[in-house]
Amino acid sequence: MPVTQASLVQEAIPALFRNPLTIAEYGSAQKDEKAVQELDDLMQRGPVPKLAAAIAVIVAKLAEADPRRIAKAPTWYGGLTGQAIETKVVYEVARRDLDGLIASAAAAAQAVRDALGLMDRLMASQEADAAELQTHIDAGRQFLADNPEAGAPPAGGGVEFDRPRERFARRLANLATLQSSQAMSVIQMRLTKANAVDMLDRFTETTEVLVPLWRQHTLNLTNTKNMNPAMVAEAAKAHEALVRGLAQSLEPIGTI
Repeated sequence: MPVTQASLVQEAIPALFRNPLTIAEYGSAQKDEKAVQELDDLMQRGPVPKLAAAIAVIVAKLAEADPRRIAKAPTWYGGLTGQAIETKVVYEVARRDLDGLIASAAAAAQAVRDALGLMDRLMASQEADAAELQTHIDAGRQFLADNPEAGAPPAGGGVEFDRPRERFARRLANLATLQSSQAMSVIQMRLTKANAVDMLDRFTETTEVLVPLWRQHTLNLTNTKNMNPAMVAEAAKAHEALVRGLAQSLEPIGTI
């Protein structure tokens, strides 16, 4: 059950000043270390960066499957050395490889969909931690304002080595830094989720609409002996649309 600001001001903080050695522990439990680690793993090594990497590989491989490569008439030297045949073979291999790469990216996309629920749970945990930490900070500040003599050196001089009030104020400042870091983590997670959803939407649209169109045009080129300019132009158009669609799915919607 979350603590309240009133209970901290009336009970927990006065107990700290009765036993100043515990001041350094104030607010220390308000951080879910497991959630923080899961959050870091998800953002740095999880399915979202893996999907982005898979899409980037597809975009790079599409350069080898550009239909304009095989549509060019071979030069005399190219025909003599078999360069035209080699170009067509490279194109065919790249086209077949792309089918496998697209399937792998689709699996990565499903993993991202599965991870969205985990992102929500981690965000909820981080937000709860940040809110409870803020409660501790607000309670500490209220206590110091309401009790100006608490933990202060005794009046009348004398040497006083332990300064509980200063230590507690310093502890509150450290907690405020930690709370700010947690709040930033939540914002980063929201941005990561928004980018993941946007990437999924664009990738799904591309694979459902542009990939079938690209496949049809590439098959038309490879199954005909007489490529005409109109056929090549349509294939090139479909190819460019696919490259553009995939590249756009990698564009972040924002940064912080």
